Amino acid sequence: MSEEKKKTSLARKAGIFTISRAVSILAQLSAMIILSRSLPKEVYAQLQYLLLIYGTAQVVGQLGLPDSIFYFFEKYPPEKRRSLARYISRILMYTALGSALILFAIGWWGTSDAAYADARPVLWMFMALVVLELPTVPVPNVLIALDKATKAAAFNIFVGLTQFCAMTLPLLTDHPLHWIAVGLLCYGLLRMLVSAFLLRQNFAGQQLLPLPERFLRELLWYSVPLSLAQLFWTLNRQVDKYVVKEFLSAQQYAEYSNGAWELPIIPTIAYSVAAVMMPQMVSYFLKGDVNKLLELWLKSIKKVSVIVLPLVVFFLLASEEFVVMLFSEKYRASALPFFIYTFILLQRVASYSNMQKALDVTREVTLGAIYLFAINALLVVPFVLWLGMAGPPLASVVAQTFAWWYALDVIRKRLGVRFVEVFPFGFYGKTLLLAFAAAVPLYLLKQSWSLAPAEAFGLMALGFFPLFFALGRLFNVITAEDVKRVLRQK
Repeated sequence: MSEEKKKTSLARKAGIFTISRAVSILAQLSAMIILSRSLPKEVYAQLQYLLLIYGTAQVVGQLGLPDSIFYFFEKYPPEKRRSLARYISRILMYTALGSALILFAIGWWGTSDAAYADARPVLWMFMALVVLELPTVPVPNVLIALDKATKAAAFNIFVGLTQFCAMTLPLLTDHPLHWIAVGLLCYGLLRMLVSAFLLRQNFAGQQLLPLPERFLRELLWYSVPLSLAQLFWTLNRQVDKYVVKEFLSAQQYAEYSNGAWELPIIPTIAYSVAAVMMPQMVSYFLKGDVNKLLELWLKSIKKVSVIVLPLVVFFLLASEEFVVMLFSEKYRASALPFFIYTFILLQRVASYSNMQKALDVTREVTLGAIYLFAINALLVVPFVLWLGMAGPPLASVVAQTFAWWYALDVIRKRLGVRFVEVFPFGFYGKTLLLAFAAAVPLYLLKQSWSLAPAEAFGLMALGFFPLFFALGRLFNVITAEDVKRVLRQK
């Protein structure tokens, strides 16, 4: 197969897998929309708390092991891959027991609050779900490493749709919280059976061969340090929800849960661009060609900014309409944390961690994640006491702003340039200003509207994006070459 065909095949497989992840995320989001519209706020708050502690327990138990599949499948000969997959799944089975105990400890303490007492009887089912699901987390990575990206994509879609059914069908019962837990337990069991079938099918005829005597040490030495950054990033996204649950009412916690999230499509844009750029950035760095590396970095930020910044400003403009459109009028209060959280997305014009990895400063990536979590954890309690529901997302914005500065400073020092040279501040500011300029007339106009949220959202979109495009072309933020490139792709 020619090199060009290999690249095309790889791009196609990457596209298939990315689409499958999008389908899975959409299914999960759709489930939460249906649940929030159908359940009383008190019951929805209990479910959100159970899912929160489940997420914490699962990320702690992974220890970076699923991502280590790619490294060890390449390091060891192909005939040992079945042994590697089985060994890592077995380790995850043991760590899942520890994760289940963590879930029980946090859950038992959290459900001592009378508003969450009904969640305590189903804790054991979520503990069992961790034990069933955690050992299967590496399966998509195993399939990708075996060049079975289509099967990995199918598995992701299966997971998303099965979770959707497990969480929505119990709404037909009289005790939905209990039956959602039962449904998720059935999903976990089904996931384990499907995972076992896929692994058996794809390792058919391959014998289990012994691994080196000190393999466990080698495995943990590689995976655990890399998992620290991911662990602290996850805990940073969760700490505000734990604080809101403890200091505000169950109804407010339900409202906050529906507002405290970032639109997944926006970070994905920067991360996708970074994934494509990564080999070239590493190549420039290894050759010592700082000028070309910096040029590529700044150019990518400019291209992403033209897409991301107007999207962020639009969702700032239409935050209330968007939240009510998704979750119904009873969650209008969720628009406040969503509005503040959306400011974080103004930084998502680049993947700073990928740039640091390309520059071989992975230690600083972990330190940045620790700083991010520490600042957020330090500010969130006083902020919630001071500002109520608006406090925790504001603490997150402050922490993320520091993390942004820290990442840029690390990159600056590594490249040996001035701070103003490591980011296109002028172009970024100009683009952001034009986006806000496009939003102003629509903001003023919507004050006189009395439209349904979906209608208002649609009209604002029809007005905002053409206006931003016109301003972008007028002030040369969007170039003629940009337009031609988009038209060529179509």
